[in-house]
Amino acid sequence: MKKRMTKILSIAVVGAMALSLAACGSTSSGSTEDSSAADETSSTAETTTADSDISIGIVVKTATNAHFQDIAYGAVLAGQELGVEVRVDNTTTESDVDGQVTKCENMISAGVDALILTANDSDGVSGAVEAAHDAGIPFVTVDTEITNVWGDEIDDYMPSYIGVDHEEMAYELAKTVIDAAGGEGNVIILRGVDAASSSIERTAGFERAIAEYDGITLVDSQSASYDQDTATTTMSDLIQAHSDIDIVLCCNDLMAVGAVTALEENGIEVGEDGVLVAGIDGNLLALQSIDEGKLYASAYDWSILQGYYAVYQAYDLINGTDSSEWEYQANFEDDVYSLYTFTPDTIITSENIDEYLPHGEELAEWTMGTEVESVSDYMWEFIDKGNELFDAL
Repeated sequence: MKKRMTKILSIAVVGAMALSLAACGSTSSGSTEDSSAADETSSTAETTTADSDISIGIVVKTATNAHFQDIAYGAVLAGQELGVEVRVDNTTTESDVDGQVTKCENMISAGVDALILTANDSDGVSGAVEAAHDAGIPFVTVDTEITNVWGDEIDDYMPSYIGVDHEEMAYELAKTVIDAAGGEGNVIILRGVDAASSSIERTAGFERAIAEYDGITLVDSQSASYDQDTATTTMSDLIQAHSDIDIVLCCNDLMAVGAVTALEENGIEVGEDGVLVAGIDGNLLALQSIDEGKLYASAYDWSILQGYYAVYQAYDLINGTDSSEWEYQANFEDDVYSLYTFTPDTIITSENIDEYLPHGEELAEWTMGTEVESVSDYMWEFIDKGNELFDAL
């Protein structure tokens, strides 16, 4: 059983945010997101300040998935507030495990003082953790947990994890969608990368919810590797195998959008009067689809806070902050990390889409790895809203 959460918003964080709120003006929003994985690139960029002597590296899974862009965006905002350099890099696909380890090693060689990683594979990135350990730099895990292969020495390798309770979030999403369907129907699950803990836990949450309804039948569950095009192809095949589908639960939004495409291409109605499709991440493509009445729901895990909190926590680890200064519950079984920070989650439907669509639109205007030139009042208020939800956990 995991520690429920760690509250890391110190007086210093609140003070820094207050200064940023005072300094920020408004920016326009409304650009759209390119969904093509083929256009994805990988490059190291950095955001720095003139007086910074601390550098924090963050390697995320991809550049085109808005979920990881959101994590990187939050990290850069925190770096600007703290006056430290934040170096951002990414792999081109979520299956490139070796490439991700190499990018981490490159960050270490470049002299970062701490490393943050959203792991492509829970079992395959231990080399990155060991490289950071050998270099004597703190390692913070975000979004996807990394398997403990170090036993009781784990605290020396990976002291911190920041993410959402994936299983509980998926459970809440599935319950919302199943209730909207009247508690009856046939369900298909599209899993993500099967080696990633996020996919395993989200799938478990879906299955737990399904098991609570006598009128719900899970007719199939297949991996679409967190990829939109793969999901379109996989869903098309599933449609041929299963003529009666009422609900499609997807472990991320890109797969959900791909499922919607496949259903529509096969002449099947989607939305409240058709097949209910749901995903996870609060991706702009999904938000736009909800706004259009196609995708039914998305679960947002407040990924912007994950990157934001990760940089603050890395900063504290660099400066040797005593773990006793952190508020967390320590007496749980099967602990892997010393500090768990669980962000909140929010189910987005047509009823509250207007509160979240501007976030996706403004985020899409930012190119991963570049400086955030200006942040709208809405975005700072959005972060404040997330912090309030976090405090209420």
